[in-house]
Amino acid sequence: MELFTKYESHHRRMRLAKIMLATSILSIVLAGGLSAYLLFFTNTPNIHVSAKQEPQIITSDPDIDVFKTVARQYMKDGMQGNYAQDWALLDPSVRTLWPNQQAFTTFWQAHFKSYVLKGFTMGKVSQLLTWVNPETMVQYTNALKIGISLQIELKPGLQQTKLAPEALHPTQLFQNIPLIAEQTANTRKTWLIIEGGPFDLEAPILPPVQPVTTTVQVPIPMFHHIANVPASDALALSLEVAPTLFTQQMDYLKAQGYHTITFNQLFNALYYSGPLPKKPIILTFDDGYDDAYTFAYPILKAHGFSGMFYIITGKIGWQGQMTWGQMNTMLQNGMQMGSHTIHHVDMGQVLNESVVQAQQELQISQLTLQHRFGIPIQQFYYPSGEPFRHGTLAQQQQIVSLLAQDGYIGATTDPGATGTMQDSTSPFELLRIRVDGRNSLQEFEQSLPWRKVFA
Repeated sequence: MELFTKYESHHRRMRLAKIMLATSILSIVLAGGLSAYLLFFTNTPNIHVSAKQEPQIITSDPDIDVFKTVARQYMKDGMQGNYAQDWALLDPSVRTLWPNQQAFTTFWQAHFKSYVLKGFTMGKVSQLLTWVNPETMVQYTNALKIGISLQIELKPGLQQTKLAPEALHPTQLFQNIPLIAEQTANTRKTWLIIEGGPFDLEAPILPPVQPVTTTVQVPIPMFHHIANVPASDALALSLEVAPTLFTQQMDYLKAQGYHTITFNQLFNALYYSGPLPKKPIILTFDDGYDDAYTFAYPILKAHGFSGMFYIITGKIGWQGQMTWGQMNTMLQNGMQMGSHTIHHVDMGQVLNESVVQAQQELQISQLTLQHRFGIPIQQFYYPSGEPFRHGTLAQQQQIVSLLAQDGYIGATTDPGATGTMQDSTSPFELLRIRVDGRNSLQEFEQSLPWRKVFA
């Protein structure tokens, strides 16, 4: 990682100069550094609009009325706390995520205990020719989707200025949340829920009103390039995992019973004791390189695994970087996207230059992804791990404060600090395991928990 630091410092001055020019223009957009509260929760009233990655086919099938009736019933039962009735409407493939019906009920009671659910509205119905559940990687065909907007507010007496903006203004977050159902194939056709809108593990995360202290063991391996590009130096060698080796690594995870989860599943486990498989793992890929689409994505899909891809929004479509179309395809097929700033800059250095510029790197990258994907972006990764590798404690506290103001709920580090135990009290310092392309398959295996014993 020292090599990486030297490489970054070599180009730091040039990059900061570019930032100064770019952000002088962007500052007009943010009107002198508007707060994230205004940007995310006031000026962006519907972050789920359009879902541009999906073909919006408005059908006229007579079964639509039945689907809407099922969707409405699922929402009414959830609003009234009749979670046993919601359970009955879930597809069996979704029920497998939970130990039992009681666990499902207990989770949702805890999840919304600080809130008043006041009502909901339903949007237009659209058809999804294919859809992949990121939690199970099960693919469905010819499903129907409807957007659900939830009217929700904190219970009286709980409003506190120190709370996260998601908690203070939850209605702004729960707009047009997709509820998806598939028709059963048996003779008594009906619709079963495969994604439950606001009552789904992939609904936006609400940080708890009262702090909780929980740890869960979830390894988060960190990849960069999955490619066969000849490496010219030690840094490039460390960043490039050959597709053959990556395939072997995924073979190992599959054989050992690892299950990929989403960051939503992780935070629901940390905050509300949500369900996790026996060997949960989150596979992360940094910088949005095009080999993520060419090599990593198809290998993940072949193994039934999901992955989180951290995107540098200012480089989308550049040579060697993914395009919007490629990322949209990945999202439709169970992958996830997170923010990695606009310019891939050392956030500690940018904080030294200007807090306004630092906030713009966080806000504009997030808003760009939200606008193009039609989904909330709540996860972030610090470029080069800064300021958590070489920055001061004050810088670390400041960047965490900015992220929380912007509506992020979690962020991953770049070792530096490494480990597999994730802590609810440090949601913006999630630990990862760096995967070095120079290491053997056995070294990869030994970096993970629950590993097999070698003779």
